[in-house]
Amino acid sequence: MRIGLVELLLILLIASLTVGPSAALWVDRWMRRAQKTSAAAARRRAAQEAQRAAEREEVLQRFQKLSIVFVLCAAVALIWGLVLRPIEAAPTPYTAPDVRQETGAQTAAEGGVLELAPYTEISALRENNGWLYAAARSGKNGCLLRMQPDGTGRTEVLTTAGEITDFAFAPDGTIWMTTLESEGGRLYRVNSDQWGVTVELTVSQIDGRALSCPTAVATASDGAVYFTDLAAACARHGVESALRTELTAHTGTGSVYVYDPAARTVETVLTGIAGASGLALDEAAETLYVSDLGSRCVWAVDTAARDRTAGGKGCSTHLYGLPGYPGALSLDADGTLYISYRWARSGWLEDHAGRTLLRGMALRLSQTMQEGLFSLSASDIRAEAVAPASGSWQRTIPGGSSGSTTALCPVDSRVYLAISGETKLHWVRV
Repeated sequence: MRIGLVELLLILLIASLTVGPSAALWVDRWMRRAQKTSAAAARRRAAQEAQRAAEREEVLQRFQKLSIVFVLCAAVALIWGLVLRPIEAAPTPYTAPDVRQETGAQTAAEGGVLELAPYTEISALRENNGWLYAAARSGKNGCLLRMQPDGTGRTEVLTTAGEITDFAFAPDGTIWMTTLESEGGRLYRVNSDQWGVTVELTVSQIDGRALSCPTAVATASDGAVYFTDLAAACARHGVESALRTELTAHTGTGSVYVYDPAARTVETVLTGIAGASGLALDEAAETLYVSDLGSRCVWAVDTAARDRTAGGKGCSTHLYGLPGYPGALSLDADGTLYISYRWARSGWLEDHAGRTLLRGMALRLSQTMQEGLFSLSASDIRAEAVAPASGSWQRTIPGGSSGSTTALCPVDSRVYLAISGETKLHWVRV
C-alpha cells in the first residue's frame, strides 16, 4: 500500500502532537541543566581566577617588600663599604702638583728583552762587578738572581720567605736587602763566603713601630745604609697595593732612615713623603735623591742631614711636575739619574686632591677595581734620565707595553727595565 503525501503529513502531525511536548520538555530540561552546569563552571572559574589574582597580589606585595628590604640593605652595605667602613690610611687633602712642560729630551733607541721565566714580579735590579742582579718571585718565595747582562749564566743567589723589595751592594761585597713579609718590613745584611750565604736581620722596627713597607735601599762607602719606609700604614697585600693606597690617601707618612752597622743604630733622615718609593745615593755630590710618589717629584737632601721634612729646610725639590708617579731611581757611572714611573698621572685623582670623600671611596674598592684607577699604557713615558747637576733632561724611555715599571738599572749603553706582571726584562739603548 502506498502512502500518499496527505497520509504522510497526517502521520507526521499526529507524531508531533504525541511526542513533541515530551521532546520539548526533555530539550528544555537538558538546556536548563547545561546552563546551570555552565554557570557553575563559570562561577568556579571566576572563583579560581579571583583566588589566583589574590595569590598573585600577595606574592607581588611580598616581592615588593623584599625588594624594598634588599634595596635598603644594599644601600646600607654600599654606604658602609664605600663611606663608613674603617680604612687603615685615611685620605688627607693636598694640592695637586703642576704638570711639567715638554723637556725636548731624546727618545731612547729600541732594544730587546731577556726572558726570566719561571721567575715573575721582578722588583729590583742592580749591577755589580759586571753581573746583573734581579730580585723576583719564585712561587711564593722571593729570590735573588745573578746573570750576565745578556741573560746567560743565570743562577740563584738566595731565596727568602717574603717579597724582596730592593737590595744594594756595599763596597765590601755585602748585600743589604729590604723585604716585605707577613710580619712587616725587614732590613737584612747578606754575607757570602766559601761556606755559603748567611742572612742576618738588622732592622724590623723603629722606635717600637714595625717597619711597614721598605721599598728602597742604598749604601755608602763609609758603611752607612739608607733605606725608605713607604708610609706608616701596613702593607697587607704587597708593595703594589701599598703604593696605590698611599697614592690615593696621600698621608705623607713616608720616611728615609740611615742605619749604622757599627753602632747598630737607626736615625731619621727625611719624613713627610707621600710615598717614599725610590732612593739613589750620589756620594760625589753628597746627595740623597728620594722619589715622592704622590707629589710627583724627587727630593734632594744632604747625606749628613738628619730629621728633615720633605719640602722644608735642607730638603729641596730637585725635580717636580713629573709626567707620572715616580718609583725606582738609579744613577749610572756618569752621574745621570734615571727615574722610573709606576703609573701615568691620574687626572681623576688630582682633580679630587682637595676632597677626601671620593678618594676614601676609592680606597675601599677591591684590589681589582683599584688597579683600574691607575695605569701606564704603551704610549706613556716609562722612564726618564736627567743630569742632576744641570737639571737638563737627557733622554726619555717610552712605554713599549702596559704595566707599571717596578725596577730599572743602567748598565753601560743599556737601561734594563722590569714591568709588573711580566717574566722578562726589557732593555733599551742609551
